[in-house]
Amino acid sequence: MAIATLVGPNSDHVLDRTLLGALLWAVAEKDSGLQHVTVAARPGRTDVVLFYTGTSPCAADAAGADLCRRALWAASQLDGWRLRPGPR
Repeated sequence: MAIATLVGPNSDHVLDRTLLGALLWAVAEKDSGLQHVTVAARPGRTDVVLFYTGTSPCAADAAGADLCRRALWAASQLDGWRLRPGPR
């Protein structure tokens, strides 16, 4: 399992959780082991929980961060959003 937090361009912007979930699945690699995505959106921040099979916790964290970065890069709807570094 990996947990990632995306931070918005301002404190009142709420990201569409359905859109983000679809974007994450769209940029996920077929053989990544990704099994489930949960998105919790709040003003100014969105938490993403990604469930992977067959990976260590460190590998899942790295894969989750990479997946979120690819989604941020690929979708203009996510302009201004960024992956929060470090511990949650």
